[in-house]
Amino acid sequence: MMTRTLLFAMLTLCTSIARAEEAVPPATRAHPAYKLPEGAAFTELEVRIPRPGDFTQMQVKEDAKQAPEPDFEIAGTLNVPAAARGAGPFPAVFFISGSGTQDRHGFTPGAKSGTVGLDCGTWEILDAVADAGFVVLRVDDRAAGATPVGFKGVKPGEIGYQAIVSDARFCLRWLRERPEVDKSRVFLIGHSEGGITAPLLAGEDGAGVAGVVCMAGCGRNFYDVIYDQVEAAARDMSALQRASTLRSQRELMDATRDGREPDFEVVPKAVWNRPDVVAGRKWMREHFTLDLAALHKKVSCPALVLNGESDMQVSPEKDARRLAAEILAGASRDVTLRLYPDLDHLFKACGGRPSTLAMYAEKRPADPRFLSDLLAWLKQHAE
Repeated sequence: MMTRTLLFAMLTLCTSIARAEEAVPPATRAHPAYKLPEGAAFTELEVRIPRPGDFTQMQVKEDAKQAPEPDFEIAGTLNVPAAARGAGPFPAVFFISGSGTQDRHGFTPGAKSGTVGLDCGTWEILDAVADAGFVVLRVDDRAAGATPVGFKGVKPGEIGYQAIVSDARFCLRWLRERPEVDKSRVFLIGHSEGGITAPLLAGEDGAGVAGVVCMAGCGRNFYDVIYDQVEAAARDMSALQRASTLRSQRELMDATRDGREPDFEVVPKAVWNRPDVVAGRKWMREHFTLDLAALHKKVSCPALVLNGESDMQVSPEKDARRLAAEILAGASRDVTLRLYPDLDHLFKACGGRPSTLAMYAEKRPADPRFLSDLLAWLKQHAE
C-alpha cells in the first residue's frame, strides 16, 4: 500500500503520461516520428540557446554552499514563416511544455534508450501556429532530445522548479532578440506545468509579452492538485486503506513543503529516502510554496485559458475557472476562458469515455475546435 501511495505522490500533471506507455499493449501504441509537413508555410532551423548559470540550481540541503553554475545550451527548433509571407519581422510564440521529459515536438522517451514513447500532440499545435504566420520556438526539455540534464555534474535532485522557470526565461529573452521576431508581438503558450510558468513569466517586469495562453494550467497550488489526484486514485480502496493512504500522502507533502523530515510512523524512512522521492523533493517544495494567486494578478497582458472538461489531471472548475478569475482580478482586462466537452489533458477527444492514462498512448489528433479557437485568438491579438 505504501508503494502505491508514493507512486501517486509523484503522479503530477504531464509526468503521468510516461506511465501510460506501460498500460497499453505494444501493438496498440503509436510510434510517432516528426517531419516537416508537406507544403508547410514555414521553415525549420536547428538552434542552440545559451543557458547561462544563474544560481537556480540549489543543493537539497539548505545549509549547503551554492556553487556557481557553468553554462549549457538548450536545443530546439525555430520555425520561421516561408518567404512568400514577406521578410518580417513576424509575431512569435514560445511553447512551454508540461512536467516530465518531452522533446521539442511533444514526444516522451520510450522504455528503451533511443526509442519514442508517447505523443503529447505538441507538434500538431505548433505546426498549426507556424502555418498561421508566427515564428515558433519549440525546445527539448532537460534530458530530452539534444538538451542535456543541465550543466556538467548536475544531479536530478538539484533541479527544482525555479531552474525550469529560468530555462524558459532565457528562451523567451533569446526569442525576443531574433531578427525575424517583432518583439512587441511575442506570445507564450504553456501546457500543464507550463501553464503555471507562462503566466509567471508574463507577469515579470520587462517580460514584454503580448499575450499568454494557459492550456490545462493550474488555478490551485500543485499541493492541492496532487492531493486531489491521489484522493481520486484511492477511491476504490477499502475505507481503512484509503484513510491510511491519504494520511501518508498528506504527511509526505507537508514535510516536503515545510523542509522537514516526516513522521516516520506515517511515512517510513525507507520510503522518504528512496532515490525517486529524494530526486523530486526540491521540485515539489518549490511548487508547494508558490503563491499562484499573487502571480496571476501580476499578468497585465491578454490571456487565454483553455481546459478540457474530461481532464482527469486538473479540474476545469477548480483550476481553469479560478485561473481565469485570478488573472482578471489583477492587471489584465482581457481574459478569455474556453472549456471543451470530451477533451482530456492533452486536448484530444475521449470519444465519450472517461479519460485514463492508457488513452494517452492511443493515436488521437489534437481537437480541431481547440486549434481553431487558439489560432483565432493569437491572430486577433497579433494584429
